[in-house]
Amino acid sequence: MTTDYRLTSDADREAFYQLYQYAFNNHDTPVRRRFFMDRYQHGWIYGRHDHGQLVSGLYSLPLAVNFHGVTYRMNGIGDVMSAPEYAGQGGAGQLLTTALTEMAANHVTLSYLAPFAYGYYRRFGYEHVFDHAHQVMAAPDLPRVKPTDWSGTITRYGNDGLA
Repeated sequence: MTTDYRLTSDADREAFYQLYQYAFNNHDTPVRRRFFMDRYQHGWIYGRHDHGQLVSGLYSLPLAVNFHGVTYRMNGIGDVMSAPEYAGQGGAGQLLTTALTEMAANHVTLSYLAPFAYGYYRRFGYEHVFDHAHQVMAAPDLPRVKPTDWSGTITRYGNDGLA
């Protein structure tokens, strides 16, 4: 028997947001809420309840990616979470398995996520394939470069992207 873990109601949305705040120790701000609700509105949302309370959740966000000139359906997995008192009980894994099963049934070829632990997600078929580095440098630490060739032109664009 398959359990339907999809969340669809307004009450589900608010419960998911509250769990997101709690599980990730976030503070509610208008900016965070707008960002969250945009993803929620466009995602396939999954949740697991215990005694009527949402205790685990994740979203699967349908997108398309261009991989070497070929466009593939891809779902990004995000906000994989369980309330701390439910951590380690298999709820998030059950939801991820459900999401992957639904992706396969809908012919979604790829799935990406930014893992908290590679070993955990490897059990579900994920592998580390992208590296991302974020470098921050203070302006005084940047080298001073003096151009030697002043030929060429510059075209400035307005906010609408048109010259």
